[in-house]
Amino acid sequence: MTLVEMLENNAGRVPDKAAVIFHNTQITYSKFNETVNRLASFLIEGGIKKGDRVGLMLPRIPELVISFMAAAKAQGVAVPINFELFEAKIRGIFEVITPKCLIVHASFLDIVGKSIPENVSIKIITVGNDSGNYIAWDEALKNGKPNNPGLEVNEEDLVYLNYTSGSTGNPKGAITSHSNIYYNTIGAVEALGLTPEDIHLCMFAPFAHPHEIFARPVYLGGTMVFVDNIYPKSLAEAVASHRVSCVMGLAPMYENLLEALEHKAYDLSSLRIPESGGMFTRPELIERFRQKLGVPIIPVWGSTETTGIALANRPGEQMATGSAGRLCPYYAGKIVDEHGAEVPTGETGEMIFKSPAVVKGYYAAQPDDSANFNNGWYFSEDLGRRDEAGNFYFVERKTGMMKVAGLKVYPLEIELALMGHADVKEAAVISVKDRLRGEVPKAFIVPKNGKILAEKDILRFCKEQLPHYKLPKIVEIRESLPKIGSGKINKNALQQECA
Repeated sequence: MTLVEMLENNAGRVPDKAAVIFHNTQITYSKFNETVNRLASFLIEGGIKKGDRVGLMLPRIPELVISFMAAAKAQGVAVPINFELFEAKIRGIFEVITPKCLIVHASFLDIVGKSIPENVSIKIITVGNDSGNYIAWDEALKNGKPNNPGLEVNEEDLVYLNYTSGSTGNPKGAITSHSNIYYNTIGAVEALGLTPEDIHLCMFAPFAHPHEIFARPVYLGGTMVFVDNIYPKSLAEAVASHRVSCVMGLAPMYENLLEALEHKAYDLSSLRIPESGGMFTRPELIERFRQKLGVPIIPVWGSTETTGIALANRPGEQMATGSAGRLCPYYAGKIVDEHGAEVPTGETGEMIFKSPAVVKGYYAAQPDDSANFNNGWYFSEDLGRRDEAGNFYFVERKTGMMKVAGLKVYPLEIELALMGHADVKEAAVISVKDRLRGEVPKAFIVPKNGKILAEKDILRFCKEQLPHYKLPKIVEIRESLPKIGSGKINKNALQQECA
């Protein structure tokens, strides 16, 4: 099934149901579909042909989903672009994807103007008050036709380039088809027990796995709620006001939400699937959340290349402590050694996956990119292990593992120990060179608000938690840590600082 079919089905089946809620405005499936049709026909009349790239630089607003779906109906390829990158990185993406059209929020026009390669002409549609000399969003919709363009869109057609975060190198566009999105979506729906009655709070970064903020509700005929920001108070108010039942977020967001609930009471009783991916979710946080809200956080694991979650804990079932869950339906997975051979249960190796949801590669791939894809398997570069019950446990990024005097050390283990300190809010551990041991751990610590920490306090605490060779040899206390667009700590930036 294609995204086009999903939307058309709901427009016919539940035309008056709210598809999108933004602030106090509701957009029904009928109106949503009509608006998508208008923009799609405008793109087609403007020269968009099958396979042409449509760049999207939009915040978390309804126009993002409308633009994505319109590109799909026009047989184009949506390319959400990280507007938080430096101009040179954005220019590099433009040079690779050669977009026929850009749909840009007015607040990003300045960086777009500086990033477009010289002597390149790109049609630009602007969302917001200041359209300048470009095509205004309202003008594009006014000139578009309300009916489905009726172009043939197939399941295996490329629908968008899902760019990696670029935190460990240059961003790469995973070539993602309608079929990839469909199988990831139904796998998540079955694993998490999602229904058409669910209301989804959409708060992923608009350029990081953007389809995951709308594909599930569009498939189910559910409702998606957009928020301008992800401040804890805004999230609590959105859940309470719109009776949100499903949230997809990162562990720090749930931590901050619990802090907000200490200052003001909100009715969050509608929340039943608080999903946490993108990073390890501490069991202690899961339990605190359960005690406060009555439901546990649901850890999952996914990637750009698996088109979203491939592992998930099941709501209502007893979760294995520290696990990212079992394989989602339509996914196969193994733990393998450096030669690709499966390792025994309980041993650490690289997590690899096969599925109709796994992408076939990267757009304009470089020769070394092929190492991630072999005989239909995606090699994730994430180290993990698997227990006898089929639960997977994330251990560390392959590039993050260090050898201290020849002994394997995983930064996550040190970070979890550090997070056990009552006054530590965030922790990140990287490898730094050491003449005696080869490399040693360096820890970056952010104290909780108002708390004062010293390096000697942290080291004393760690000595009670870790063997000597895993102890951080350097501790740096900071007010904050650099983040990538998805909200994860940018270890690459920290590593570059220490190079």
